[in-house]
Amino acid sequence: MPSRYGTGELYGFDFSTLPAERIRELSQTSHKSMVCPFKRVQPGKPAPKCNKKGGVCSLRQLVKDQQGVVEGIGEPVTTCPNRFLEGNMVAQWVGETLLGNSKPVVISELPFLMGEIQAEEGTEQDAVGKIDEVLVNPEGGALRWYALEIQAVYFSGMSMENDFKVMREWTGLGVPFPAVQRRPDFRSSGPKRLMPQLQIKVPTISRWYVQTRGAV
Repeated sequence: MPSRYGTGELYGFDFSTLPAERIRELSQTSHKSMVCPFKRVQPGKPAPKCNKKGGVCSLRQLVKDQQGVVEGIGEPVTTCPNRFLEGNMVAQWVGETLLGNSKPVVISELPFLMGEIQAEEGTEQDAVGKIDEVLVNPEGGALRWYALEIQAVYFSGMSMENDFKVMREWTGLGVPFPAVQRRPDFRSSGPKRLMPQLQIKVPTISRWYVQTRGAV
């Protein structure tokens, strides 16, 4: 049976279970108008919107049998970093495992390596980068914290727009088979994307650890 990687989740919905009408609707919807089901909701603030054009949360391998029926096989491959925020499960696991607290305080996108204050202008330069999340144990006298870097998987191959063109006019049974070839690019995501970030951030964060007696 032919197989290709296509949409696994669309705006948080399992793509393989969507009816044709819903596929057409979601594929034509602007991501800016859709609520992300995985981002944390801040008290007193509106539900956070999706910030990924197209709204594809993950890829999944789809197969088509001789009758043309398409179904998903295997586990989805996360392509949007916000997908890792579901139910705060990652933060809870890291907190419980490394901090001894399953409900750590989570500080997101903390500015990293701020520039020095410019004496002449009295302004401060922008941060070189950001730490995705810092988890803090609010209990006890000592400051205990962990830095968490989040990396989704990139893919190689043709653009998802090729699939969206089919989705926007889809009237068939089940879901459409991916129009073009693509695959998860684990090599680019890990060694080429995540590792350089760690090489820059870990040495500095390690020094913070010594100074604060926290943890990294």
